[in-house]
Amino acid sequence: MTPKVDPALHLLGGAGSGMIACTALQPLDLIKTRLQQQRQDHLSFLREAKTKGLFVAPQKSNIYSTVRDIIRTNGPIGLWRGTFPTILRNVPGSAMYFFALAEIRSALNKSHTTGKNPLQSWDNLLAGAAARGSVGFVMMPVTVVKIRYESNFYNYKSLSEAFSSIVKNDGLRGLFAGFGATFIRDAPFAGIYLFFYEHCKTVANAWSTNNGVNVANAAVNLGSGVLAGLAATSVTQPFDMLKTRMQLKPLIYRNIWTSAKKVALEEGMVGFFDGMAVRMVRKSLNSAISWTIYEEIVRWHRDSLVDAKAL
Repeated sequence: MTPKVDPALHLLGGAGSGMIACTALQPLDLIKTRLQQQRQDHLSFLREAKTKGLFVAPQKSNIYSTVRDIIRTNGPIGLWRGTFPTILRNVPGSAMYFFALAEIRSALNKSHTTGKNPLQSWDNLLAGAAARGSVGFVMMPVTVVKIRYESNFYNYKSLSEAFSSIVKNDGLRGLFAGFGATFIRDAPFAGIYLFFYEHCKTVANAWSTNNGVNVANAAVNLGSGVLAGLAATSVTQPFDMLKTRMQLKPLIYRNIWTSAKKVALEEGMVGFFDGMAVRMVRKSLNSAISWTIYEEIVRWHRDSLVDAKAL
């Protein structure tokens, strides 16, 4: 019988994995936000120039030019701008997510009539979406402050200034700007991710068993995490772009429908995939690192309990 894991361990494992992943990958998060912002700023400039009868050649921001501008303005440490609000969001958010996920999966397991069936693929899809959606709502104010602080559109000097400005100009509602797009992005992402993650692990473990190959658990988890992250990121990218626009300029991008219509008319379908390359790398690595560390912590705890009982 597998020992029951203390719920506190899910919180600890989630917090630890979230801290390591978000700190290591913060530059990619910052670059993604800047890329999505810069494209919209340039399109606004082109429209203004056109009304004045001026011709301005379109310019495309890329990862290299964005990194160069950040380093030129703030130095190499500038790539980690927004790390503190990222930690404020990701560490408790990751802890709550893994805790909520464990509880939901446990409840779904108990709901099976046989009492012994393992979680089915669709259970993982539902559990991941429900856990991420609920935690996302709780952490939404921190997310909005983080996005505004990372952006050079506002140039806030501190998190308190960003928070005060949002509440003053947009009210408490401003702290939840873009939640619709965030929910439509994060809930499906978590569900799709967990769906593919568990499936990839099952396939990898079956292959290693059938071929007599001993593959480390961490390697299986990491590889499965990357593949699952790529799949989930590709599906949810348009909602990430809309969420960023709505949080940066809530007066222009008021809701999902008007934002999507504006992007489609002004930028075409390609506009929905701004920053996708950076996000695919960041989300895939972030999820893979987080899940690998979390599962290793839980596995270590379970092995320790088994060893203790054997003595």
